Amino acid sequence: MEADELFEHALTSLPEAVGDLLRDGRDTREFIFASFDGASELGIALIASDIAGELGVEGAAARAEVERMIVAANDKGEELVVSLMVTKDVLTRILSASNVDTSTRIAVAMWLEAPLVSGHFRVVAIAGERVRAATVDGVSELDEAPVSSSMLN
Repeated sequence: MEADELFEHALTSLPEAVGDLLRDGRDTREFIFASFDGASELGIALIASDIAGELGVEGAAARAEVERMIVAANDKGEELVVSLMVTKDVLTRILSASNVDTSTRIAVAMWLEAPLVSGHFRVVAIAGERVRAATVDGVSELDEAPVSSSMLN
């Protein structure tokens, strides 16, 4: 899956994710909404880790389940996407484990250090070596919201 497709998927999913944070009384400025291709090594690792933690299964069994999920999605003509709210530290660790080059990781780190106005949200899509990142102004009318977006590599 391409970074642009993942990014569009993230924008579609963002309101629900923000709503979950708000219901939990969390400061949304502390989080970044990130999307990954579930069939990539990074996506497989994230899904397998989640499955292993939730179901208490070993890593190899969790990975086998993810691979089964990918085949099932492909058979239906669908793709597996991982989307989650993460902190800056977690996103940094995810980027370190990805195929994203060092200069892009530095650009993302600098972008994350910039102040974020209340009501704005950071969105990142990682597809292989490509990263698309944007600050979104509000989620109530996302289709009309101004998006400052850039491909960081």
